[in-house]
Amino acid sequence: MTTTPRPAQSPLAGVPLFQGLSAESLARLAEQSWSRNYPEGQVLTSEGDPGDTLLIVESGEVRISRYTPSGQEVVLAIVEAPDAIGELALIDGAARSATVTAQAPVQIRVVPRAAFLQFLESNPQAMMRVMQTVVGMVRSTNERLSDILSLDVPGRVAKWLLVRAADRGERSDRGLLVPFELSQGELATELGTTRVSINKALKTFEALNALELQGERILLTNTDLLIEYTY
Repeated sequence: MTTTPRPAQSPLAGVPLFQGLSAESLARLAEQSWSRNYPEGQVLTSEGDPGDTLLIVESGEVRISRYTPSGQEVVLAIVEAPDAIGELALIDGAARSATVTAQAPVQIRVVPRAAFLQFLESNPQAMMRVMQTVVGMVRSTNERLSDILSLDVPGRVAKWLLVRAADRGERSDRGLLVPFELSQGELATELGTTRVSINKALKTFEALNALELQGERILLTNTDLLIEYTY
């Protein structure tokens, strides 16, 4: 008895925006897209650029930000693979509302606007996903702005560490190991402060035995203390 081999999974299948949609419709959309690789620090799109493509982060992570008139970067979100960015500009046809920068080496799948809009017309469930994504973006941005206004720098650092520990932490016999691939300058940009302030906060927590700096990892040894800083 012979069996028919299963078709390869679409590169879009793992993206939250497309979850629950048929393999056939995702395959058709994938056929109209292409992948590109970008090095760390590369600007993928800038604020004001035409919003004519949907960007799928297939590997790595990107930083979404805007710049103040004085040139200060304000980070709106960090997006990790697999995820999609740029839905808003595709729907209303407006220019990009933010700048997207590779936070690490990334692989990006590019979906043309015409192909994406045709896909939405034939998949009402995908339109609902887009609406949910937009709501999530607004909530995330509001929370980030609230943190900047209500928490001091140690509080922001403590919350960042705790969230990262919940998402990517590994338990050890002495606490939680948290990946820390960013430079202190990059973390400062993300949290809306300076590298000196980030360094001071980390050193303070280390002196309080709440954490240990271990190069590209941080060992959280007293999460209860860190939690106290987030109120």
